[in-house]
Amino acid sequence: MNRYLIAAILSVVAFSTIGPFVKILSPDFPIPLITFSRAFFGLLFVALVIPRVEKKAFLLSKKELPGVVIVGFCLATTMLLYNHAFAVAPLADVVLLNYTHVFLSPILAFFLLKERMGRDAWVILLTGFVGLAIINPFDGHSIEGNLFALGAGISYAAMTVFMRKEDTHHELGNVIWFLGFACLFLLPFAFAEPFILTWEGVGVMALAGIISTGLGYLFFNYALEGLRVHEVSIFDLVLGTLIGVVLSVFAFHESVSWNLLLGGLIVVGSGILFIRNRHLVNLGLKLPLPQKGIYGSSFLQAKIRRSR
Repeated sequence: MNRYLIAAILSVVAFSTIGPFVKILSPDFPIPLITFSRAFFGLLFVALVIPRVEKKAFLLSKKELPGVVIVGFCLATTMLLYNHAFAVAPLADVVLLNYTHVFLSPILAFFLLKERMGRDAWVILLTGFVGLAIINPFDGHSIEGNLFALGAGISYAAMTVFMRKEDTHHELGNVIWFLGFACLFLLPFAFAEPFILTWEGVGVMALAGIISTGLGYLFFNYALEGLRVHEVSIFDLVLGTLIGVVLSVFAFHESVSWNLLLGGLIVVGSGILFIRNRHLVNLGLKLPLPQKGIYGSSFLQAKIRRSR
């Protein structure tokens, strides 16, 4: 099997561990602490690994600093909302509702960046929101968790639109800065609630940061070395959904309603069609397709998920 395809699979698997880690840790530790620790240990891991493959990983100009700070804030917000959602709602619900950022990003870009979309794209987006309406986030096992998941999708969409506005080149080394500022924004909340810290708890939180954050980003960027952005994004959308539903049903014994499955199928299918549609538009306009990861453009310019 192609090693880039294997990397894509491993990246989706790594990111899919976020929900299980949160569900394991949330009964004993507050969500802000879990979120901070995931960002912190992920930061330590990438700070040790990335400089070995990207020599200028720590370089950052004054011009880039404001944008990196804003991205760090959006990333911290997304991670916090996403983790809160996993703590109170079924895993499958959170995963599917979070994918709304696939449709929210182009709509925000249309109004804020004046990016145009063809009629086909608007029809696909409308179909995606029909799927969201069938899921009905204002009903189900946890309305609170559903709203947190939608909030994570909104904050992630806003982050991607801001990145396009600033024309930021998100090389892998910038992950260090994104996570670093995310840690700073999360720090005041991490220790605001009482908790009893154990070595076992620290170990699980460290594992969560290394796997779901550090390894996830590294594998994703490596996959982009040999696969096109739309290919990795579609793969991420399909496999991520499948893993989320399987874990929800078989690992955590959570029930999955018919409207969630039907609406989720429509959302995922619309997402695939939309990603494919934008790819074909880019080809027709002869626009550059960012494809490099570790040695070129970054994961977040292309990444269709993880708000994680």
